[in-house]
Amino acid sequence: MEIKQPKADVTLNIEHPKLEIHSEQVKVQIDQYPCRAEEGLKNYIDLTKDNAAFAKQKAMEGIARIVSQGNQLAAIQNGGNPIADQAEENAYNLFDKEFNFDLIPKSRPKIDFIGGKVDIKFIEGKVKPQVKVNKPIINYTVGKFEIYLRQKNSINIEYVGKKFNQLG
Repeated sequence: MEIKQPKADVTLNIEHPKLEIHSEQVKVQIDQYPCRAEEGLKNYIDLTKDNAAFAKQKAMEGIARIVSQGNQLAAIQNGGNPIADQAEENAYNLFDKEFNFDLIPKSRPKIDFIGGKVDIKFIEGKVKPQVKVNKPIINYTVGKFEIYLRQKNSINIEYVGKKFNQLG
C-alpha cells in the first residue's frame, strides 16, 4: 500500500492598502502697507489726511505766533524794543531746526495664513486566500491469498506380521 499526499494549492488575492493624501496649499498674505507708510509711501487718501493735519497744525502755530507778536506790539507801553525782538525771532529762531535720524520701519508687516488643509484617507487592504485541498493518492495493490489443500488427510495403518496380541 502506498499513500502520497500532494500539497494544497494556495492562491492569495491581495488588494493592496491605499493611502490618499489631498492637500490644499497655504495662501500667505503679507501686508507691508504699515511699514511703507512709515517710510512715506502712503496711498493718496492717507497722504492727503496727513498733509491736511500737518498744514492745520502749522497754520495754528502761525496764528499763535502772529497773535503773540501782535500782543507784544500792543503792549508797547511795557517798554523794550518789541519790533527788534520780533525781527530777530523771525530771522533766526523760526529757521532753527533740529535734525534727528531714526530707523524705519518700526512696525512689522502683517502676515496672514489662509487655508492649508491636509486630508488623509487610509483604505485598508484585504487578503483573500483560496485553498484547494488535494486528496491523497492511495495505491493499494490487492494481494493474492489462496488457500488450498495440498493433500487430503488420511491415515493408513497396516499390520505387518502374524502376531496378534489379544489381551484384554
